[in-house]
Amino acid sequence: MEVEIRRARHAAYLRLAAAHAGPLGPALLGHPELAPLYPQAYATCSGAEGLPCAGVGGEPRVCVVRRLEHLAYSALRGGKRRREQEKVMVEGLLVCLDQLARELPPGFAPVLEATRQVLEKDLAYLRQVSQEGEQKATKT
Repeated sequence: MEVEIRRARHAAYLRLAAAHAGPLGPALLGHPELAPLYPQAYATCSGAEGLPCAGVGGEPRVCVVRRLEHLAYSALRGGKRRREQEKVMVEGLLVCLDQLARELPPGFAPVLEATRQVLEKDLAYLRQVSQEGEQKATKT
């Protein structure tokens, strides 16, 4: 069962990374009409408050995609500490999405919402894993 969860998380994160990686990416989520808007929309970001990029910004097509790819490959490996690190990264990506929702053209809302749904679902899983780990530690 754990192997199936890991593979599903890996695939979900790779799909999200591809969806944000280039002009054809939004088509993976059913929005090919966004391709012409992609280069300008993803060119810069002012940076999200509370994250290292605050004030200096970055390029979402690089930083968001790399974080999603990192999560994809991390999901294949195990360990309680790794899941805690992933939880922090997912929380940071949700902050990024809030910033992108303010900066990207309104047409990108469905792509951002699809990304948010996957992240929130995974965050719920990671919190559950964290709670189970705490309960096991308390019993011993």
